[in-house]
Amino acid sequence: MVDMDNKGQISVEVILFVAIVLFIVLAVGYYISDQSEQNNIATATRLGAENATTSMGITNPGMMPVRVDAVQMNGDQNITLIINLSYSSTQIKNTTLNGVYIALTSQGYSPQKGIGLNNYIQNLTMNTSRHNYTIQVA
Repeated sequence: MVDMDNKGQISVEVILFVAIVLFIVLAVGYYISDQSEQNNIATATRLGAENATTSMGITNPGMMPVRVDAVQMNGDQNITLIINLSYSSTQIKNTTLNGVYIALTSQGYSPQKGIGLNNYIQNLTMNTSRHNYTIQVA
């Protein structure tokens, strides 16, 4: 009869427990990184829009002040961000989207400008490894 001691052996239960914990950590990490990307893009969009509208108010003293009322985010895979301004015209929309473009590129993203009539920016599109984004002014 051979005497078997359990030195140096890991039980199956320990391996299974470690595998389950690792799976949970990876799932939570994926969810957190996904939400972090969306938050970074929404924040850069809002700050870019606010900087652009503030700059317009400073450089054009007779202009009515424009306020960023909200940035709405809709969708799961294809996400649309809609910037709501207190007042908008074609020129204000163009300047606002240009400010958002600058803010996103400074964060390391690569948005593409959707050019419309009179070379005004109609929207911004951007693809990341997780989502496709469209940014526009209402």
